[in-house]
Amino acid sequence: MTPELTALQAQCNREAVHAPGAIQPAGCLLSLDHELAVIVQVSANIEQILGVTVSQALDTSPSRLLGARLIKRLRQELQERERLPGTLTISRRIDGCRCRFRIIAYRHRQRVLIELERVGGMKEQRLLPAVNEWLTRIAGAETDGSLLQSLVEAVRSLTGHDRVMVYRFDAEWHGTVVAESRSEQASGYLGHSFPASDIPPQVRGLYLVNPVRSIPDATVSAVPLVPAVDSEQPEPLDLSVGILRAVSPMHLRYLHNMGVKSALSVAIRGDSDLWGLLACHGLTPTPLSPLVREAVYTLVQVTTQRLFLLKSRDETVYLRRVQDCRELLGEGEAQMGFQEPLELLERRSKEWLDLFNACGVALIHNGQVCSTGQVPPKDELSRVGAWLNTHHQGSGVWCSQHLASTPLAEECGLAECCGLLAIPLPVDVTQRDWLLLFRAERLKSYRWAGRLDALSHIEDGQRTLSPNRSFETWLEEVREQSEPWLPREQRAALDIGEDVTVAILVKAISDLNGRLTQVNRRLEGIATTDALTQVWNRYRIEQAIDRDINMAMRLGQPSALLLLDVDFFKRINDRYGHEAGDAVLVTLAEVITTTLRDSDYLGRWGGEEFVILASNCNLENGKVLAERVRKAVAATDFGSVGQVTISMGISQWRPGDNRKSLVDRADTAMYAAKQAGRNRVMTEDGQGSIP
Repeated sequence: MTPELTALQAQCNREAVHAPGAIQPAGCLLSLDHELAVIVQVSANIEQILGVTVSQALDTSPSRLLGARLIKRLRQELQERERLPGTLTISRRIDGCRCRFRIIAYRHRQRVLIELERVGGMKEQRLLPAVNEWLTRIAGAETDGSLLQSLVEAVRSLTGHDRVMVYRFDAEWHGTVVAESRSEQASGYLGHSFPASDIPPQVRGLYLVNPVRSIPDATVSAVPLVPAVDSEQPEPLDLSVGILRAVSPMHLRYLHNMGVKSALSVAIRGDSDLWGLLACHGLTPTPLSPLVREAVYTLVQVTTQRLFLLKSRDETVYLRRVQDCRELLGEGEAQMGFQEPLELLERRSKEWLDLFNACGVALIHNGQVCSTGQVPPKDELSRVGAWLNTHHQGSGVWCSQHLASTPLAEECGLAECCGLLAIPLPVDVTQRDWLLLFRAERLKSYRWAGRLDALSHIEDGQRTLSPNRSFETWLEEVREQSEPWLPREQRAALDIGEDVTVAILVKAISDLNGRLTQVNRRLEGIATTDALTQVWNRYRIEQAIDRDINMAMRLGQPSALLLLDVDFFKRINDRYGHEAGDAVLVTLAEVITTTLRDSDYLGRWGGEEFVILASNCNLENGKVLAERVRKAVAATDFGSVGQVTISMGISQWRPGDNRKSLVDRADTAMYAAKQAGRNRVMTEDGQGSIP
């Protein structure tokens, strides 16, 4: 994008789309003082909606115009709220006919805004069975594709729009159509991408405030407010929360160029931001009753829940693969003894390449480089390690899917590989080792709906920004990039890196044992203590579990294992940063330690998971201990992050158990606690606590 076009785009991004000073004529708007005693402004079309002129409305009290019961209800509902929870329905006689209206009310500064829409269209008794049938189909979908396809077909059948799409955002806010249902007259955009400029930042922000945007008729003029300016509050009214907000002129041109005369959009939200949009287009005006609009919103909400449940299942399958990979690493050490780093890489490289979909892997240890697969030459790998030690001081991974655009590539070459995931191995206090995973180029073609270089034109001698005038397919080929490194892959890489670090350190301890006692003790501490939380690491707690199982087998004494996970930890990292997340884990370990008995042991299992080994403790006593820990954590002040909670699963040793089976049952119980609502304890036999 040229500097001139970038400046124009920035200007567009500052457009006050939330406060246009007008509404769409699908309803009317009244602006009242904060006590709901005086009507300050009304939309110019109030006579067509309520049967009173503008002057009559401005001279009438809100109670007389809308009814004293409604105004009293609004005063009560908005006394401590910024918006009316849900909607209200009222009935009024207009020109001798009884009319029903759906009401939305919300505050802006010292004004209370009331929007009224006539209720009509499909009757509730006809709509409800159709919605229930589609909800059943959506709830039974087993893949993302079938789920989203059911959604677009359901919405099109309910609204009558000519084209309904699901539009997914990428990391740069470009959108791609991943599901579509359309009439024969509507153009198809399935698989096409739209630039981020089509939905600028301030518009995306509005979807986080109000998830539904309705444009029943894009061909009619906006209705101004009368008077145009509120003398006591001259700033234009913020209509973000409402449904009638007038459409931006730029967006109207966009819809016109696409041949669209009506639209409906509903946000699909992820954990903390927009995942995508449901976008509906009509080739003719398509008025929708509030009831239909609410039904569409309900379908989107249920679809979103199902979508992220399916993604959670995929995440669980991947985490199981990570777990199996980590256990193989530990079992290999137990069977073959401690391995040299080169042997470790040779034995485990295939598993790592498969797990991370990588083309090559390299290990830099004590200045020595060993590698397998498609990787840069060893001299370049050495320079990569040196660059990372200088420029990446954090405890997290360093990654890029486009190495050619990074300073690392400028200094180290790396022409053969396009993606890198670098995992620090803190085996020494002065110099870190590195595990490097590489990805090859993945040629990607974008099918853009319109040319990206046609977003501006000359008007009156000046270049101005304009929406696409043509939506014909424009192909763009992207080179020198790999598949992106997903957040779950980055988290898994840190876990694998921790295991490799432990393996290297344990090998070093084994080599030094009997020669340097003092150094041996220091390294043993590093090998058995989690560097962040200073509790036992996975290697040490696994040893303790094996020892406790042997004691239980020989003496018949009970043994309980408590597996806990921080609730919504990814959201903490995303919202407050990884340093804040690390601080939460440190505080969490300190709090848990103070609540344990002398015979209990705490270890970090990986990521935000911890294990408590309760020796000589049965399931019931383990539940008491777990509940004490849960309450202590919930009562702790975690600073700017606020309250942090944990979910915990408990298992008890049974004859025939090994470490894996004992942990697996606790893990299953922990996920049952999460599915039951989080911030709770669940035993392996299904007994739970309610906070």
